[in-house]
Amino acid sequence: MSAPHGPAWEFLLLFVVVIGGPLLLERARVPGIIGLLLGGYAIGPNGFGWISQASDTLPDLGQLGLLYLMFVAGVELDLALLRTYRRSAVSFGLLTFAVPMVAGTAVGFTLGWSAPAAFLLGSLLASHTLIVYPLIRGGGLGTDPAVATAVGATVLTDTLALIVLAVVSGTTGSHASTWEVLVRLVAGFAVLAGFCFYTLPRAARWCFRRLGGERTVRYLVAIAGFLAAAVLAEVFGIEGIVGAFFAGLALNRLAPNEGRLMDRIDFFGAAVFIPVFLVSVGLILDPRVIAQPRTLGLAALFVVACMGGKVLAAWLAHALLRFTRPQAGVMFALTAPQAAATLASTTIGYQIGLFGTSVVNAVLVLILVSLVVSPIAGRRFMRTVPRPSPTDRPLGSRVVVAVSTVDPPAEVFRLAARIAAPDGGVVHPVLLRRESDPAHDAAAVTALESLANANGVDGAAAVVVDRSLAAGIAHAAAAHLATLVVAAGPMWSERAGVAPPAPVLEYRGEDGALLHAAASPDQVAEISRRAATPIDA
Repeated sequence: MSAPHGPAWEFLLLFVVVIGGPLLLERARVPGIIGLLLGGYAIGPNGFGWISQASDTLPDLGQLGLLYLMFVAGVELDLALLRTYRRSAVSFGLLTFAVPMVAGTAVGFTLGWSAPAAFLLGSLLASHTLIVYPLIRGGGLGTDPAVATAVGATVLTDTLALIVLAVVSGTTGSHASTWEVLVRLVAGFAVLAGFCFYTLPRAARWCFRRLGGERTVRYLVAIAGFLAAAVLAEVFGIEGIVGAFFAGLALNRLAPNEGRLMDRIDFFGAAVFIPVFLVSVGLILDPRVIAQPRTLGLAALFVVACMGGKVLAAWLAHALLRFTRPQAGVMFALTAPQAAATLASTTIGYQIGLFGTSVVNAVLVLILVSLVVSPIAGRRFMRTVPRPSPTDRPLGSRVVVAVSTVDPPAEVFRLAARIAAPDGGVVHPVLLRRESDPAHDAAAVTALESLANANGVDGAAAVVVDRSLAAGIAHAAAAHLATLVVAAGPMWSERAGVAPPAPVLEYRGEDGALLHAAASPDQVAEISRRAATPIDA
């Protein structure tokens, strides 16, 4: 007999930590991410030593998790909010990036660090992760202007932080001149942007339409997309996480937050890839280093620079952008958490030799402090922010396509997808049946989903049986919290005594469409613009 060893043993330890670490810490009301970091320490060379320093299995898989983490950060952002509140989002994004960036860079120079190390420290303190956003959104503030501004600002802050990371990592250890490196980086960013924002969405959309009937295909296309972007970035000397983040932004509209593709991305990320990365970071966690006065002093400086910078940026938003004090407090709570980009930059800074173990451990202390302070601040300030009206939901956020046959016109799905796309919304196909109609079968639902997938729709098909098609439309709209119903044909003619909870748009083929039910003049104009087909209201 011999002691356990090898990949199977390491993966067993990994998944025990992934399962048990967050559960144990969350019972003590400590964020689960800390449990993953501590679990990585426990099984690593600085803990019980069950995984040796020479092992490459978890660190290599952790690198994949790092790419996945940045991809998810890009694909989950609500770009519709950024478009709606772009002016305030850009202004606040510059504030919440510049203030901590300056403070962190000043700390680096005060400590006598080199310019690359100081700038990298400033950029990682300036970034943030929207860990508190689900809490704020769950409290009914998802569409509040201050919340939307902070969410939109994330695109700018994380992009700027990753650009600084790319420049620093590209110039560190390079034998080429600074100008040569900068030209290569500029060319690399141009090629990367062209691939991510032009080629990748078109290629993914083509794959979704041609091959998207299989449940796994869309997910695999998304994985291949961000890996291709990461490889392309590395060809030009840019860190792969920049390409992964850009790929997430590029595929953002193809993966609605409530769609099935996003469910798969979130599931595999939360279950495997992201926890593996966090556990791999925990492997270099060393309490003996954290307890040293130097590490604690660094951690104190990082906390003051980061938290102080975020507080000052939120206060400036209150003064310059005319948000209320509670709104500014919520903006601070949203932008204070340090996780994704912070960990990514710290890990890469350690790998290229700019940061030592004391800096890495001090940053982990900063992350712990930010993850404890942010939810507390969020709960404190969100109580006094007025809730937006529930009727303020975007027009295309939840679109129901109502059909009565399994082979409706393909254009009805494309029409719904065009209306939902600007809001990053999700489209739900619904097969309607009268109580007197023959029973449907599973093959009919599968066929309807395949047709919907081939025409740009990612929602799961459902079946509604009711006394009439109009009543089925009303119940389907209520069940899906629909903001608009697109009906394939004149189904609303049976509407006697039925009041729909959302406008109903009947598609009539080449003759255009007819809009029924309550819709404001602005909604009618917006539907007409997005539909690109004649609308009678």
